[in-house]
Amino acid sequence: MGLFNWFTQEIAMDLGTANTLIIHNDEVAVNEPSIVALNRNNPKEVLAVGKRALMMHEKTHESIRTVRPLKDGVIADFNAAELMIRELIKLVYPKKPLFPPSWRMMICIPSSITEVEKRAVRDSAEQAGAKEVYLIHEPMAAALGIGIDVEEPVGNMIIDIGGGTTGITVIALAGIVCDQSIRIAVMNLQPTLWKP
Repeated sequence: MGLFNWFTQEIAMDLGTANTLIIHNDEVAVNEPSIVALNRNNPKEVLAVGKRALMMHEKTHESIRTVRPLKDGVIADFNAAELMIRELIKLVYPKKPLFPPSWRMMICIPSSITEVEKRAVRDSAEQAGAKEVYLIHEPMAAALGIGIDVEEPVGNMIIDIGGGTTGITVIALAGIVCDQSIRIAVMNLQPTLWKP
């Protein structure tokens, strides 16, 4: 059992519409845009991911296509998401280890996600090499992260403004009392809204 644990590494992942974060050993190991560049002739071939893929976005020839696999906080393109997750996990260890670890993953998901979308996230992580996958709602993770005692019988409102959606959630007694997700966020605000 001790040897098995030595080969198992734990990571936490926040799959966002704009950026994906991976936490490993209590540090941000990966902070990259949620975009992947694929070869049109061979859709399984990843040419770039993250910042390098973002630099290619709408600037390359027609044999390369860039894909944002997440839309409004959920997976819109299952195959591209799986390839992106796999490549981003490789960035945790830039030098390929002699014995690649098996991953135990904690993934943040929006509170308004459907069961089908949950399954897509879990399947993408498992296809990317995760041995165990745990899903946690983003508002609950945010509340725990800032030190709120979520088990108290007191309502706490969490507002999560992301790249694709804004989630408003009330948490009490270790559960989500009510939540609302709106399709207005940082990426889809009009530039005129920022003018004084």
